[in-house]
Amino acid sequence: MGRRRSRVGGLRLRLVIFAVSLVTAVFAAASFPLYILNEINGEQKSLFEGIVIVFLATEVIGVVGAILLSNSISNPVKQLIKHIEIIRDTDNLASLGGVEVKIKSRDELAILGDTINDMTRGLVKTALSSSELSIGKEFQKKFLPLELDYRGNKLSTGFEETKYFSLFGYYEGAKDVSGDYFDYLDLDGRYYAIIKCDVAGKGVPASFLMIQVATMFLNYFKYWEPTEKGMHIENLGYQINEFIETLAFKDRFAAFTFCLYDSHTGTARFCNAGDNIIHYYDASEKRLKSITLPETPAAGALSNFIVESKGGYRVQSLNLDHGDILLLYTDGIEESRRKFRNAKFEEIQCTSAPDHTPHENHVGGQWAEELGYDRIKCIVDAVMNKGSYTLHKWHNGEGDKDLLFDFTSSRDSVRDVIVALVSVEKMFRCYYDPKATADNIVLVDKIVDTFLKEHFIQYRDYCSFTQENPVNPAYLYYTHVMEDEQDDDLTILGIRRK
Repeated sequence: MGRRRSRVGGLRLRLVIFAVSLVTAVFAAASFPLYILNEINGEQKSLFEGIVIVFLATEVIGVVGAILLSNSISNPVKQLIKHIEIIRDTDNLASLGGVEVKIKSRDELAILGDTINDMTRGLVKTALSSSELSIGKEFQKKFLPLELDYRGNKLSTGFEETKYFSLFGYYEGAKDVSGDYFDYLDLDGRYYAIIKCDVAGKGVPASFLMIQVATMFLNYFKYWEPTEKGMHIENLGYQINEFIETLAFKDRFAAFTFCLYDSHTGTARFCNAGDNIIHYYDASEKRLKSITLPETPAAGALSNFIVESKGGYRVQSLNLDHGDILLLYTDGIEESRRKFRNAKFEEIQCTSAPDHTPHENHVGGQWAEELGYDRIKCIVDAVMNKGSYTLHKWHNGEGDKDLLFDFTSSRDSVRDVIVALVSVEKMFRCYYDPKATADNIVLVDKIVDTFLKEHFIQYRDYCSFTQENPVNPAYLYYTHVMEDEQDDDLTILGIRRK
């Protein structure tokens, strides 16, 4: 009986020891104290070693399984990240055609991969469309008398310097293809034909009409002679009107002013269609002035018969004195717009006056203000009189911070007048948001940057961070600054009589 109890007691003891060993092995098998093993007899030690081996094998299988599971998730994620990095680092998005991320699984990651592939194809399509627009804009610039860079590409400026006058033109296209156009032709060394045109609307139709107007202008003066008949330039107005009206484009017409300029006498003979305001700087009075030409319909809006019944296209003369500057520009400069913003740089409406009630240079309820003629006049007068100019922006997220321009070192030249207008217009649309980073970039003509560096007092605040433009060396980027989009082309032509 005693032996039996002893055996039972021994069995119980072994079971207890086994249970303790099993629990201990689960939680601390790898670091199990060796001195315990030495206190256990051989049979128990063998049993315990078997348990440890099984436990470690289970752990190894678990780890290997976890690694395999992790790789099955992390590898597709890495593919997605790499694909997005490729998109981020590719300047020419059109080159991403056919570049796709391939995920073989059928889970949410595969759905995300398909979505990113769709997005990539969309970016390629958009890039190709933008490329076509860029090609169209470059083709459009071929018709403008602009300087060439070393690659043969048209720049933004063109000039003519003669014994009797200085001529300077500037063109900066907006995002879309448009119908802005200017040109000048030396007819015989004394007479020059000059035109400024703005076709209503954007896109290919406007560009098409612009090219047609340019072609007709060139052809009309190709065999021109300084006779009495040659002075009747209104015939060109009728020709352009008839051509556009016959095409019957809906809401497409051309507003233009062209003139025959006698460089010896300073007499400019104007004919206009839908554009009857002429601006010129009067050197004797030292201020910018305006004259109003006879009001006529824009070309293409009415037939020649109806135009004739309303008075027809007529010629009116203006005589430029020595030092006077004739300025011809489309509405892109006057109607340049910036949006109203609060201190958080959120877009806001003007609430300083009831809706449709005048408030400073705009009306209550509007979301933006235009640069306007008053500012243009002040800029021109400041440059020509070597003064200063203060640009105040209404409802400005930057507070009452005015922008200051010092033109005391400028030359009273037609070039400086036009570049000053373009430079102030650029800063009119730019603004400094504290949240702006290196990813916020503004494309700037280097001619404008050079002028701002010399005459813009707060140049270091807005223009100190720059990047080179790898596509077009005539431009650079300002970083850490933002701008409102340029809505329309900047097209300006100036002539100063010497």
